[in-house]
Amino acid sequence: MTPEEYKKLSIKEFTQAAKIYDSGHAGIYEMCKDDYPPILAELEKEDFHDVLDCGCGTGPMLELLHQKYPGKHYVGLDLTPEMIHVAQAKQLSNTEFLIGDSENLPFAEGSFDAIICANSFHHYPNPQDFFNSAYRVLRKGGRLILRDYTSSNVIVWLMNHLEMPLANLVGHGDVKVHKPAEFTAMAEKAGFTVLKMEKQKGFRAHLVARKL
Repeated sequence: MTPEEYKKLSIKEFTQAAKIYDSGHAGIYEMCKDDYPPILAELEKEDFHDVLDCGCGTGPMLELLHQKYPGKHYVGLDLTPEMIHVAQAKQLSNTEFLIGDSENLPFAEGSFDAIICANSFHHYPNPQDFFNSAYRVLRKGGRLILRDYTSSNVIVWLMNHLEMPLANLVGHGDVKVHKPAEFTAMAEKAGFTVLKMEKQKGFRAHLVARKL
């Protein structure tokens, strides 16, 4: 499929998912919630004010941040209009929810102290573009904190050659699972200094990278 076809498939998938995403019965999307605590714990290790959530969905992670730090400034970006409409209805103060593409972030250079991205990256058909764009909109000293799927090289191969095609057939916009070394290579190519790249339980990649 072309990048545009993958993105259309994701929008179709998550337009339906928006109806249940915030419920306690979100099916396969419930696992996304497991990524919020480690991302928030990583974010809280340093001072921050302006935070961008890429692939924010209905904004659950920014809700958690807003509850704890209501005076900070938050922006959530998602490709699916219906996800953003649900998020906007929450009317969080100091928070904007915008329809947009994480591969081409619609913000000025040096706009954010931190970018967070949870379980969205495997939907990006041009992943290097995401890293390049994230680097551009971060301030010097800012951090990218990203969690997504990964595993051993063999398991990643199986995911990409068996699981992903099946997911596409049933209407999911999954593109590719990346190896740990690929995350590091893409981040470094964009200009980041990788502070942490861990393969964690639950087939999770945990990446922290800084713009020096």
